Amino acid sequence: MTLVSGGGVLLAVIGYAIFMQLVAGASQVVPTSAKVQQMSHRSHISEEVPVSFHRTQSRLAGEAVTTLNPWGIAIDSKHGFVWVAEPGCEPVPTCPSVFSGIIGKYALSDGSFIADFQEPQGYTSPLFVTVDSDSHVWFTQPNSNAIGELDPEHATWKQWQVKQGSMPYDLTFDIHSNLWFTEFGTSAIGFFNPQTHKLVETSTPTPRSNPYGITKDRGGHMWFTENRADIGQIGSFTPTLSGRITIVEYAVATPQPHLITTDPAGKIWYSEAFAGSIGEFNPSSGTSRNFPVSLGICPNPTVCSGTHISGIGVDGKGLIWFDDSLSGRVGYLNPFTGQVVVRTLDKSDAHPHDGLSFDNMNTLWFTEQNASALVRWPAGTLN
Repeated sequence: MTLVSGGGVLLAVIGYAIFMQLVAGASQVVPTSAKVQQMSHRSHISEEVPVSFHRTQSRLAGEAVTTLNPWGIAIDSKHGFVWVAEPGCEPVPTCPSVFSGIIGKYALSDGSFIADFQEPQGYTSPLFVTVDSDSHVWFTQPNSNAIGELDPEHATWKQWQVKQGSMPYDLTFDIHSNLWFTEFGTSAIGFFNPQTHKLVETSTPTPRSNPYGITKDRGGHMWFTENRADIGQIGSFTPTLSGRITIVEYAVATPQPHLITTDPAGKIWYSEAFAGSIGEFNPSSGTSRNFPVSLGICPNPTVCSGTHISGIGVDGKGLIWFDDSLSGRVGYLNPFTGQVVVRTLDKSDAHPHDGLSFDNMNTLWFTEQNASALVRWPAGTLN
């Protein structure tokens, strides 16, 4: 099934690729042929029962080994699973070679491995992932310029092509269960109706803006980052049933916002990559401010090769959590006091990146890209 789309095609995303090549330890990690052949042979270590019969969530920190290098995370609290996109590479912004990746399934109760779902032939490295109300898993494939859907109950797959060169990245559902995603390559926001398969793509007002992260606030409005290194902008829009939207852009005090989230008070937070900081945008005042979280690694940097603030999330207390892929640290900012608390991970090659999320028990989940691991920190692990 192919969808009709329109708009221009971005011919180059050179600036982003140059930045990503600065990432220490970011050599392209492609699975060996032997490892690819073994992917479907991982046994079911754990099984998770559905809905009201969930096991009590463990209060012990732990981790599970992933088959390929992991990236995005999606929490399915209703059914008791954690889903991990495993592209098996470092996208810059796409993988250097084409191969099928994995969607990994883990138990929400304790993070234990349940199953690997290896993509069929014709699918490529899943990057970001989200889950719908039926527990179907949706994911982006920048190498294929496609959106994918996995029905894990029946182990069936579907894929829809979007615009050539669009490189779909982050994705999320709106309050009407329609899917919205960023198109890094063609600088557009995509809309997809899972029922009608209608696709609409809206270019950002700023050309070559490289949209990256996307999130939904408590009022149902969408926010996204524009990752081009020299513009310093985020954008927002009100979702519609038709997919036709008006995008508003806002200047922020950082050159390259990365991933994005919202807090209970309605403020917008985003990671600031090589700037070594976290940004806050207040929609009420239209103002932004930065909070340095990598002091001592890169004092007052503009671009620093020793830090890369990637994943970002907000816990139940309003603390802003982040990971730093280059320094191998995970921590939080207390926005009320300005205090920053961090822990350096034990593995020097962990490279925690864009996978960071909280479940409804306030447990932090994050992926270690180079260490091929899914880590869980229950509340209180880092005091």
